[in-house]
Amino acid sequence: MDPSFEQARQAFLDGVDLFERRDFEAAALRFEQALRLAPGRPSVLMNLGACCVQLGRFEQADVHLRQSLAADPSQADAWVAWGVTQMALGDWAQALESHAQAHALGADGADFCLRWGQCLAHAGRLPEAVQAFDQALAHAPTLAEAWSQRAHALRDMGQTAAAVAGYQRALQLGADPELHRYYLAALSPDQPLVNAPAAYVEKLFDQYADDFEAHLVGQLGYQGHSVLLQHLPAQPGVRFERVWDLGCGTGLCGTLIRPRADHLVGVDLSSAMVAKSRALGVYDSLHAQELVAFLLQTTEQADLVLAADVFIYVGRLEAVFEALSPRVRRGGWLAFTVEEADPGFDVQLHSSLRYAHALSYLQQLADRHGWQWSHVQRAPLRLDQAQPLMGAYVYLQKT
Repeated sequence: MDPSFEQARQAFLDGVDLFERRDFEAAALRFEQALRLAPGRPSVLMNLGACCVQLGRFEQADVHLRQSLAADPSQADAWVAWGVTQMALGDWAQALESHAQAHALGADGADFCLRWGQCLAHAGRLPEAVQAFDQALAHAPTLAEAWSQRAHALRDMGQTAAAVAGYQRALQLGADPELHRYYLAALSPDQPLVNAPAAYVEKLFDQYADDFEAHLVGQLGYQGHSVLLQHLPAQPGVRFERVWDLGCGTGLCGTLIRPRADHLVGVDLSSAMVAKSRALGVYDSLHAQELVAFLLQTTEQADLVLAADVFIYVGRLEAVFEALSPRVRRGGWLAFTVEEADPGFDVQLHSSLRYAHALSYLQQLADRHGWQWSHVQRAPLRLDQAQPLMGAYVYLQKT
């Protein structure tokens, strides 16, 4: 027998043993050694890819698993690992295809069905997603995440009572209580208003960063940033010494206001969004920070503050106005968008998990904190269920 082949075989077996003992770093080194001695073997590539998944090295996992599947597409475990990899990399279409291939080859189990359901839900195939979550729960009836994900799908299908029951069951099984009370509050308008958990908003936009503009602007026709600046009351030629772009995202507003800003600051809770904005090169400084925390620590004063599609994730705005108002110069502007609450509500949490605000509530905040109500413009923000979603574009001037 070829000595190098025998050495490769032993390195592979050692790697498998280390993997089973969850020493993924050491296992990866042994699989790499096996590949050097016997290049291109699909089983070794698959196991190395699986190690990279466990270590969170998803770009490396992608390379190894692609090679493994190109050599032998009959490996169910490789399709499973590649599906996990594509979910982590944000390629949900490929993740769904990978899970479908794995299922056709016999992959099953609670965790697999949970991920498959998430891929189906992301593709908008909600009834199929519910079926996949049901399969996950058939394997593991106390899997809280499956109850929670199933409730998400039911909520999006308009099955409110079933969604509420699912969230309640997830809570009983140990799911994050702050997060699930937020989910429940969005489906129970008669319950007290709750704040969106900061960790939820941060994770949402970290995951959304790569697809943000393509999805929001390209697919949903988002125009909040452009309309907000088109109707800014200040004359077109007026420049602003210091501009704050709160909830700057990937820099949609920043790009538009840059020609009129001497100094432009971006603030966003999501570090992934801030990284996207930094790559544009239009901001003088950027802060991955919760907006009230940013306002409370800064000693500068702004001439223009923008908040496009931001307050829909904040809820009650008393703390925002209290922190912001002393930090805007007299004559300075605050321009922001909101979705309007139904009659009888100051602030309302919709089933979309977005907050809506009454203009009367905003007027009260403006009066209390030294702002003059300039004007409000009603226009679509984006599409929702293929229909224009109307919003209010509000402009306040500091007195």
